Amino acid sequence: MKLHLTLLVGLVALLFCSVSVQAESPTVIVADYVISPPILQPGDVGTITAMIRNTATSATLQQNTGIQTGGNFENTRNTDISINIESVQLESRDVEVLSGNYKRVGAIGPGQSIPITFLIRAPAKDGIYFPEIWIDVTGGQSVRQPIPVNVNTQIALMKKPALTAIKTMPSGVNPGDDISAQVVLQNDGLSRADQITVRVNSTSPSLTQKTSSTYNVGSLLEGENATLLMVFSTDKKAPIGLNRVMLDITYAGPDGTPITQTEVLGIHVKGKAKIGIASISMDPVRIKKGDAVSLIIRLENTGTDNANSVKASIDLPMSGGKDAYVGKIEPNNDAPAVFSLVAGNPGTYSYNLTVQYEDDYGIQTKKETLQMTVMDGNSTLTYLLALIGIAVVCGLAYWYFVTRRKGSRDA
Repeated sequence: MKLHLTLLVGLVALLFCSVSVQAESPTVIVADYVISPPILQPGDVGTITAMIRNTATSATLQQNTGIQTGGNFENTRNTDISINIESVQLESRDVEVLSGNYKRVGAIGPGQSIPITFLIRAPAKDGIYFPEIWIDVTGGQSVRQPIPVNVNTQIALMKKPALTAIKTMPSGVNPGDDISAQVVLQNDGLSRADQITVRVNSTSPSLTQKTSSTYNVGSLLEGENATLLMVFSTDKKAPIGLNRVMLDITYAGPDGTPITQTEVLGIHVKGKAKIGIASISMDPVRIKKGDAVSLIIRLENTGTDNANSVKASIDLPMSGGKDAYVGKIEPNNDAPAVFSLVAGNPGTYSYNLTVQYEDDYGIQTKKETLQMTVMDGNSTLTYLLALIGIAVVCGLAYWYFVTRRKGSRDA
């Protein structure tokens, strides 16, 4: 029974838990490698040391537990995403791997690197061999990187550049707003990259570049980087979800050979709910002390996303129900928050309406100050005062129109 209860609680927690990934997804690359000695003799023992790097620099995991504490939801938690490496191994039909096949390497955080060293034995014949470094990570992703090994040849292995695009941008943008992105091009290769050009192409008509669509970076030496700042505008009808911007990067290696690679900027368009008051009604309209009052406040959503889990509360100094659960309000729709109260002492009361709701940006709270007037509940006195007032007005009218004018004519 305890096991079933534990499983049920866990399931409920999962249903209330929301997880979203912000910024770029983490991946791994072989950023650099060193072979020692650089040229092996047939049958010699040497080492290959590879630098494994997590290319992401700003990936985070946003988690909303959905657990209430004192009637309010807990704040979201932001945690850096690490990429978990299951194994790193060196595979070759010619080069003998003596040691260094690693299992369960562990996690690498955004922007972090770890060195992996393999002990190898060169083949008996001269030549250039290409053992492959295999990297397997959790989730099925894998990397295959060939490493050239020179065994007693006079061939100079050409070192090549390798560009890495490190992308940073906000986690989301509201339709109609601008969004800024920063792209850092970093040369992680072993030689200079020349004639670097970046062309920006949006795949959505709702996303347009406010900055240049072509960046001429020029050259980057080994280890150098260049920062590109980009600004995009969205229209108010931009589709909610992930919109892709393609970055076509071209550059030339040491021998002039053109190299092309494609990177993706994932711009997450998030709707934003906006709650306001559409109308306020009371039954009865004229409230007297002791009356049972039905207060109806219609809440409208003028934003671009659903307002979910809408709750409203008031702090009137009266007895009755002061909390109302409204539920979901879609854009350009409204819904009632109904409060059942018992009117207190006569007077005019200022009170706060607090509305809490959730959209793609998390838990939102809106407050408005309103008023309610309660009249005296003694109707007999009210009628008597009204009759006295009417009698006074009639008496003054008779005096002015009859007695005063008659006296004027006699004179």
